Amino acid sequence: MTHAADIVFNPASPPPPLHTSEPGSFARNTIAVRKPAIVEQVLADFPDFPPAIVAGLEQLRSELADDQPVQPLRTRAGDGPAWAEAWEPHRGQSWLNIPWFFAEVFFYRRLLETTGYFGSDDPAVARWQGIDPFLPRKQAELAEPAPWQVLRLALAHSADNTADSFRALLHHAVWGNRVDLSYNQVAQDAGRQIAIEREQANLLVDDTEAVLAHLAPTGGRVDFIADNSGTELLLDLALADFLLRFGWSSQITLHVKFHPTYVSDATPTDVDWTIGLIQQRAEADLAALGQRLASYRQSGRLPLHDDIFWNGPQFFWELPPNLRRQLAQARLVVVKGDANYRRLLGDHRWPAAALAQNVINYFPAPLVSLRTMKSDPVIGLQPGQAEALDGVDPAWRVNGKRGLIQAVLAGQ
Repeated sequence: MTHAADIVFNPASPPPPLHTSEPGSFARNTIAVRKPAIVEQVLADFPDFPPAIVAGLEQLRSELADDQPVQPLRTRAGDGPAWAEAWEPHRGQSWLNIPWFFAEVFFYRRLLETTGYFGSDDPAVARWQGIDPFLPRKQAELAEPAPWQVLRLALAHSADNTADSFRALLHHAVWGNRVDLSYNQVAQDAGRQIAIEREQANLLVDDTEAVLAHLAPTGGRVDFIADNSGTELLLDLALADFLLRFGWSSQITLHVKFHPTYVSDATPTDVDWTIGLIQQRAEADLAALGQRLASYRQSGRLPLHDDIFWNGPQFFWELPPNLRRQLAQARLVVVKGDANYRRLLGDHRWPAAALAQNVINYFPAPLVSLRTMKSDPVIGLQPGQAEALDGVDPAWRVNGKRGLIQAVLAGQ
């Protein structure tokens, strides 16, 4: 019998990912219920869509709700051939009979195709080229006072160059991941308020001290693989500002999505728009933060790198050579969010007590994953911890209450 601590991941023979065919699973509910609701939200947000877009979205919603075969893309966009290759193994299969991660990312790519984001020969559709179908949701979030209150709370911890300030900002960055516009219930339950002192018991893994010891002011490069815009991005930028302002990092590279996906995932446009909003705030501390961030952007200390890989169906051991080389230059890579955690683990339900350094043994740089749990995969727990959680909260893996600060660092 193989013990969880002895399991070592081999990228040459990865385990099977979670599947939408599993009855009663979170994966199945995501595709059958949550994704049709996202289509309905897009239709509600854009009442002036032309009939061709409306019909296409309704067809996509019907495919999902009625478990029809997954239709291929019909696109001349540059990523079309890669998606055709990824879709081919699932030809003829229905939405509730394919790997969950592929189902999710392909759904968002289909939605953007349908709304004309990549252009169209139909003039009525072509006028929507480049329009983010999730922009109204993003704008609505930052029009509320709560995200800015949370940001000010984080900034209160960042006035001084201390280890305590770093610890507080790192924890804020974890819980900012709760606000995910693709998962409304988690966002509502989170209340968009973060009291990090009360959240400590909800951190199932807390490698803060190891990260602090690894990163302690060296001036090296730090990379963020970003997740959500909105509240989460505000808190990521507060952490980035601290690291740059006090010399913990000479440069922070933000890796963001090439185009909109997962409703709230950050794109280059989202980052610069958000920095502009921070600059325009009436509160002096926020405006000053915005000015510093704009200065970092102009000086090259806060570059943005978008890549189509982040929008695709591959897992992180399949990083293309250019991204692998980029990440390998980092002193630390901060991997944000639940979907990126799934990509680290191949979206597989590993034994929860498997060791992180054995499963994520392929990554090209030291990393820390900051994640609020909204899906099943998890590793690095203590033996018996997952079983105990099952007894007190059967939905602990998916309800957004628990989180991880999980590091895989050199010498572990």
